[in-house]
Amino acid sequence: MKILAGIIGGLIIAIIGAIVIAVGGASKPSSGGSYGAIAFFVLWAVGIFVALKAPSVAKAWRRLLITSGVLSFFLPLSAILFTGSHVAGTLEKGGEYAGAAAAGAAIGGGLVSGFMGILGFFLGAVFLVIGLLVGRDKQVVYMQAPPSGKSEP
Repeated sequence: MKILAGIIGGLIIAIIGAIVIAVGGASKPSSGGSYGAIAFFVLWAVGIFVALKAPSVAKAWRRLLITSGVLSFFLPLSAILFTGSHVAGTLEKGGEYAGAAAAGAAIGGGLVSGFMGILGFFLGAVFLVIGLLVGRDKQVVYMQAPPSGKSEP
């Protein structure tokens, strides 16, 4: 069952991680897509490895879901990185309407960053809540024995 957790949970990690890396590197179309594809397979393999090394299936799911939650919070950061590098590239090209093109890139990038922020927040919250509730150790409660019936004078 750990292998199934690794395949499914690793796929979730791989998809989110590939989106983070592909969006972050999308300002360079020559390398951004290939980095995302390579990251997909690497992260999937890492997810399977993490699941197989976990002591139980529940702990494997816990680790994979918490990792997915953390990667989900990186979605808006990658979109902001994309926006900044795209605006800088637009200004670098220059031209008659470079300012308007940079403003358009900033507005569009702000919309993408906002969408990724909302998506990343809710995905991250869901994955973290589920991950923190799955695979917990049982709570151990220690009770002190009542004092003996002897009373000292």
